[in-house]
Amino acid sequence: QEVDIVVAPCRGFQSAEATLAELVNQVLPVVTFAISEPQLSPRDQAELREIKEKFSLPIFFLRVPEPGSEPSSPKNPSKERSPVHRQLLELQYLSPASPCGCGAPGSSMLVEQLEKLRLLSSFCRQVLQKHLVEAATRLSEVHGRCLNIFINQAFDMQRDLQITPKRLEYTRRKENELYESLMGIANRKQEEMKEMIVDTLGNMKEELLEDAASMEFRDIIIPENGEPVSSRDIKRCIQQIQELIISRLNQAVANKLISSVDYLRESFVGTLERCLKSLEESWEGSVHSPRGADRAREGSVHITSNYLKQGIPDFSWLLLLSQIIQRLSWVSPPAISSEWKRKVAQDAIESLSASKLAKSICSQFRTRLNSSHEAFAASLRQVRA
Repeated sequence: QEVDIVVAPCRGFQSAEATLAELVNQVLPVVTFAISEPQLSPRDQAELREIKEKFSLPIFFLRVPEPGSEPSSPKNPSKERSPVHRQLLELQYLSPASPCGCGAPGSSMLVEQLEKLRLLSSFCRQVLQKHLVEAATRLSEVHGRCLNIFINQAFDMQRDLQITPKRLEYTRRKENELYESLMGIANRKQEEMKEMIVDTLGNMKEELLEDAASMEFRDIIIPENGEPVSSRDIKRCIQQIQELIISRLNQAVANKLISSVDYLRESFVGTLERCLKSLEESWEGSVHSPRGADRAREGSVHITSNYLKQGIPDFSWLLLLSQIIQRLSWVSPPAISSEWKRKVAQDAIESLSASKLAKSICSQFRTRLNSSHEAFAASLRQVRA
């Protein structure tokens, strides 16, 4: 059923190897090779070597008798073999263990009597059976690999179900310890912050005054002939001097505040980051959930990491100009000089309220800490779910 018989073209037009190459990937070939001479020619042998090397297919060899003659069967085939038989043995198409040339199931076969042409039927069955066994073997190997994947994944899932909740609980506990430690610092260090701000300001005062006296204003044109300056420009000059003082003091205080909680970065934040990284890596390698669920879960872990990084805030934003410097007013606009700039800086420094500043820092610290702690806890619950 559904069989095509293909006769290879003459060798001068196309070789048998080229004909097979066109068909072998589309069909299950049953190859027959008819021999009309007493033995194989050198060209026959070269062609058979090439077919064996490239395709390794079993072949049904048929020795066709010359017209008017019938090849005689050897009386003792085990001792007396035909020239064709010996050549096919040398080409390793036939097995020495099979003197008749019938071959093992699925191997090549030699027939030198026309009445044995019926063996082509059994040869076809053997070839198709060989293909069937090969296909079944491949399917069995794939089946075994799939089962191993499922079994290993089941063990991994069971392990995740046991270990992941413990990791999440450990992460929650360590973050809570970090939160309580930072909140304790904010509650008890307000007076220390006030003293630190006073000390910092005292140490920097002379340097700030010198920098203010020599500063160049931005986007303000100062008359050089001593003419009075408009009230609007005076206010902008005062504002820029105040910004200079605040930015310098801001950086100095922020650096000291950050160094005061550096040990927390090592003891708490480092541990938490390592734990979250472990959770991220275990989920990135997971294949037992729908792809959308994996993406949502990985996103939750990354969000949790981001909230952790916000846990210890950047103190550089904590100092607000409007909260720490009182409004300065002038009765009449003076000339802009180094002495005037120094006087404005002096008044601005004296207007700073260290206690108010410390209170503002601690209040903002607690507010941001609470926000990060709640967001972290919410994200961790999402990861658990």
